[in-house]
Amino acid sequence: MVYQELIVNNLDRILDFWLLIDDKGKVIHCSQLIYRQLGYSEEEVINQPFQIFFPEDDPASSDFLYQLLFDSYAGSVVNQKSRIKQKNGVIIDIELSLYQLDNDEMYFLIVFNNITEVVEIRKKIKLKSEKLNGEFDLFDDRNNYESVQDFIDTILVSITAGQGLRFNRAFLFLVEEEEQILKGIQAIGPGSGDEAGVIYGEFGSAPKTLNEMIKHYRHMIGTDSAVNSILKDVQIKLSDYQNILINALNGQKYILINEDYPLIDDPSVVWLRELFQVHECAIIPLLWHGRSTGVIVVDNQVTQSRITMHDIKGITSYAERATNALESSKLLISLEKNINLVKQANLKIRESQEILVQKEKLAVMGEMVAHMAHEVRGPLATIGGYASRVFKQMDESDGHHNSMSRIVETVRTLELVINDILDVSLPEPENSRGCDCAKAINKVLSLLEEEIHVRKVSVSMNIQGSLPEIKIQEHHLFEIISNIVRNALESIDIDGLLLVLASHIEDQVVITIQDTGPGIPPEIKNKIFSPFFTTKEDGTGLGLVVVKKLVEENNGAIVVRTAPDKGTTFIISFPIEHKGVTHDG
Repeated sequence: MVYQELIVNNLDRILDFWLLIDDKGKVIHCSQLIYRQLGYSEEEVINQPFQIFFPEDDPASSDFLYQLLFDSYAGSVVNQKSRIKQKNGVIIDIELSLYQLDNDEMYFLIVFNNITEVVEIRKKIKLKSEKLNGEFDLFDDRNNYESVQDFIDTILVSITAGQGLRFNRAFLFLVEEEEQILKGIQAIGPGSGDEAGVIYGEFGSAPKTLNEMIKHYRHMIGTDSAVNSILKDVQIKLSDYQNILINALNGQKYILINEDYPLIDDPSVVWLRELFQVHECAIIPLLWHGRSTGVIVVDNQVTQSRITMHDIKGITSYAERATNALESSKLLISLEKNINLVKQANLKIRESQEILVQKEKLAVMGEMVAHMAHEVRGPLATIGGYASRVFKQMDESDGHHNSMSRIVETVRTLELVINDILDVSLPEPENSRGCDCAKAINKVLSLLEEEIHVRKVSVSMNIQGSLPEIKIQEHHLFEIISNIVRNALESIDIDGLLLVLASHIEDQVVITIQDTGPGIPPEIKNKIFSPFFTTKEDGTGLGLVVVKKLVEENNGAIVVRTAPDKGTTFIISFPIEHKGVTHDG
């Protein structure tokens, strides 16, 4: 009686939810919080079977205590998950631990942990998590984990390091859902006493904090190859219910294997002890939201230290937090991959939509341009006809002879451009495809002479030597140079500079057009050749599209170089026209 009074008077000081039961399974004492939290009166609990706390439809309620006693062959069992009911019928999840108390009579102390339905207990769980953070300081936002492997390294080092849980070795097995197997993943620890000396010798000069220890371990990869070779070929089917690891996985509770284990002669237990060459080891299931994701096997092969209930409680508590971190990281990585896939799919959809919209715009624009070209073609032919007749009657000494010549040539070029738009082919003279680059440049600058004068732009033209003809029709080259020069003039401030250079390099004629404008912003440089993209209020966004199309159709190349406040340079190159080569079309 004195022993019972001593327990009752002191347990409430150190525990919140506890029960004391006798060897018949009847409740003889319990904490005051049990009464308050579960809603039972003292009369309804004392001297009643322990099973009164279990739901009536729970098939495990009748033999739950017997199973607990069987599992407590070593004197105690910790963190056993179960469910109990409040007096009002609400079912709540709990973890309980059972401790055998030996005296003149046999008693069992049952402690409830993690009662998830209660706000106050949730606070205690939060405090417990914060305590774990303080002890290990591993899985918070201050640590950067770039991969699942980082988490695995962290978990295994924390279990074996002297700054952590101090087991000699740890073996990680994870469930492979697709293959339906439990697979050996990674191990840490010495494979023998000699190897232990090497590893611990390395650790002796290692940093002393756990975080530093984890970093140090990553530099020592390969020193524990012996234990990793043990796991190399271990793959157990999830349907192999007779295997001790699958048993722990499905039972979702730890198993301590030593000489006192009731099933010590079970073939799978013998296999496991021989595999790890140990007499004692503990199997800890990894649980995530009620689902078993793997197991960790720990032992003290080198030091031969016994695994105590304190050790078991420490690693089961740690395993819960480590599993949450590991599985959450897997989920985040998978989520990130899926998000990237969705982003790529959305990008393709947007690109397809943009292409579709552009095609629709181009179709509408094409109809409009064709209509305008048709309307302009007649008046332009009239202007060209009158200009041509006047030009033929003029003497070369006439002051307007040169200007009229430019008008006639420009009208002819514009007629060819309109014919391209209307897809009307005019008969061309034999070998007319070869083009004089210098002539096209001069024609463009002559046409834009008035705009150049108004903008006070200085033009520097440098045509190096007698350039060979290039493989492009003259009016196409006129369009290319005209569009680029017009853009350059519009970007140059008053008193700016325009440089036009043409040179013969190997089998290419290279035309360089450079301005002293503000340059093209980096964020839009890749868009300048996109249809309808323009930075001008009255622009169509088609000028450079036409340029790129004509350059590529004539086997040329175009490069754009630009820098903020240093201007823009367009470099266009075309293959030269070799005499005697026959062209199609």
